[in-house]
Amino acid sequence: MKRLTPLGIILVFAAMVSCYQGHGLSPPGKTQGIQGRVTFVGTWPDTTKEVWVVVLENYPEGITDENELLLFVLENYVNSCLVPLFVDYHDYQLDIPKPGTYAWVLVAWFPDIENYFLGVKELGAYYKDPEQLDFPTPINVLPGVVLDGIDIVADLANINRETPFF
Repeated sequence: MKRLTPLGIILVFAAMVSCYQGHGLSPPGKTQGIQGRVTFVGTWPDTTKEVWVVVLENYPEGITDENELLLFVLENYVNSCLVPLFVDYHDYQLDIPKPGTYAWVLVAWFPDIENYFLGVKELGAYYKDPEQLDFPTPINVLPGVVLDGIDIVADLANINRETPFF
């Protein structure tokens, strides 16, 4: 039986409380966040364990060490949403706890291995202009506003890249 790491427990809990499922529990006008569509391109590998939409405050420029990257994610984590597997697309809505500018909205793929955090790969991120892929487009979340159109193309071929993130 596999054990869930502390980060795994945090992500599972965050997914349970953060993904919009049409339950109507958020008071109208009292929340802010983002919504969009994740479109999957390519073939889903059987080794897929989880896929998440993740929002981070900053972008990890120059970080290549896995431990530094894990620490960076923990320090910059804002919210996340679990995505259904083996679908062509998924519409999501994600609450953001406080208004502000957030540098990185990405789709993260986790493999079905014992320490799946070591195999995480970025499938794609939010780029307002698909021709400008140097850095993901930051989002500006305003109080009480759900920002629409935060669409991400998640390329499943990125699982084969050597580095976890672009």
